Amino acid sequence: MQMLPDTVLQQVRDRFEQRLAGPVEARLYIRPGSGRLILPPGTGCPTCEDTRQLITALAEQAPDHVLLEVVDVTQQDAGEEVIDIPFLTLGTPGADHRIRFLGLPAGFEFGMVVEAVEMLSTGAADLAAESIEDLAAIEEPVEVMVFTTPTCRYCPAAVSLANRLTLANPQVTAVTVSAGEFPRLAGAFGVQGVPRTVVNRNGAFVGAVPEPAFVDAVLRLAGVRTEADPEKQPVEGASSSL
Repeated sequence: MQMLPDTVLQQVRDRFEQRLAGPVEARLYIRPGSGRLILPPGTGCPTCEDTRQLITALAEQAPDHVLLEVVDVTQQDAGEEVIDIPFLTLGTPGADHRIRFLGLPAGFEFGMVVEAVEMLSTGAADLAAESIEDLAAIEEPVEVMVFTTPTCRYCPAAVSLANRLTLANPQVTAVTVSAGEFPRLAGAFGVQGVPRTVVNRNGAFVGAVPEPAFVDAVLRLAGVRTEADPEKQPVEGASSSL
């Protein structure tokens, strides 16, 4: 069964024709053959096939620009970067894949994959000059993990900002996690509402907040900035219950 209707595929194709410039690599880690069976932990992947179909359909809308590789983790070593599966990584040829999605990117999450491909293709972070200057202070690896749900209308803003940070500084990696699909991981990081942004798997903040506040929070939680900027302090941003 086709994962996306023809109208959506046409919209994606039109967007890619207008916005893509350079090539983008997509690497999808899956464990095929388990379908929707309920199997012991570590052996099954109920959403792997759906994710494969979805990302394959996306790549087919711009085959000259989106270069897809599907990796069967039962056949080859996935590497330490793979948290769980299905796991999608995006990057440009010759560079680390620092934009990542854990779980089936359905609903609003699919739009974030489309946007990430466009950002990587153009190389434009689309951040304020002040934000880019502040992010230049990051000299050690920083992971920005955003927990989302497919129906959360506030989540795309947080995911978009996290992904844009990776283009502003190569030390930043962004990981979008479908919270409902990975309840153990969500529980480990105290996710009760989304978007919940966890920095270096330690401190966190909840809700969609403006760009200056988002950057300030990431810098503080990463230990790059020791004191909060009072002009950038957010109240808790808009969020949805998990």
